[in-house]
Amino acid sequence: MKKKAVVYCVTGSHIQLAAVSIASVVNTYEGNEPLDILVVINELGNEEILKLKSISGLYGEKNVTITIWYPPKIINEIKNYSNSRFPEVTLWRLFLPSYFSNYDYILYLDNDTIVYDDVSNFFDLIPDQKSIAAVRDFYFSVISDTEDSFKYFGVKTMKNYFNSGVILFNVVVFNEQIRPEAIVRMINKNEYLYLDQTILNILCERSVELLPYEYNYQKDDHWLFDWAKNVNPLKFLKIEKARKNIKIRHFVEFEKNSMPWEHLSIQDRWEKDFWNYLYEIKSTSLRSGKQ
Repeated sequence: MKKKAVVYCVTGSHIQLAAVSIASVVNTYEGNEPLDILVVINELGNEEILKLKSISGLYGEKNVTITIWYPPKIINEIKNYSNSRFPEVTLWRLFLPSYFSNYDYILYLDNDTIVYDDVSNFFDLIPDQKSIAAVRDFYFSVISDTEDSFKYFGVKTMKNYFNSGVILFNVVVFNEQIRPEAIVRMINKNEYLYLDQTILNILCERSVELLPYEYNYQKDDHWLFDWAKNVNPLKFLKIEKARKNIKIRHFVEFEKNSMPWEHLSIQDRWEKDFWNYLYEIKSTSLRSGKQ
């Protein structure tokens, strides 16, 4: 039996976002095999840890175990990295296959995601010979037909440039092809704006299975209908079709205050689901007798 895990990398207040995503994984999980959810985090109080682990029982007695892990020690070799928009935690995902090498498949999820399908169905999406499976970055997918800025990102074309917020790792193949020491060297050169994402694109360009847009649906309706439709009508139609069958909703910023937790209104059903999950998680304290 293949060993499979879902993994998150978390710091600070993002624990609330991660908790929502974890709750969605547990709620939709229908698999018969045990599922491990591994949360890599550098600091968290005991009460928060217990709260996080309790999510596995929030939606019935499902075969899901949540465990907490310190970051891999190799991140101590990262030198002079400073980026206020993309903090160091974004780089941890690059070392997950070597850190959790006892697993066959790892589904990495960004904290700002909601899962709408049983993750058991995801692990078969990657062919045996590929190192990762991922979804094209929505923004670059739309603009690359007329503006292919590949020379700034070290890849052959931006048409296949994928987003690193949802990554399915084929652990054995990835570790055979890519050494963690090589990743550290690339990080320390710090040559790219979207560092973790671009490093993965460079290293896995010939070994990535590109998944349909619905497996990492990254933007809101304002982006889709008011921007993408005008910029690239053909890509708009493909993304609009994916919108009808979203497997993973990934809240990627388009304009300022576009994230659900950055504005007061609830603008679509995915934002509503975010707040419902968060309310259910926080309400467990009240139901357990804490006032």
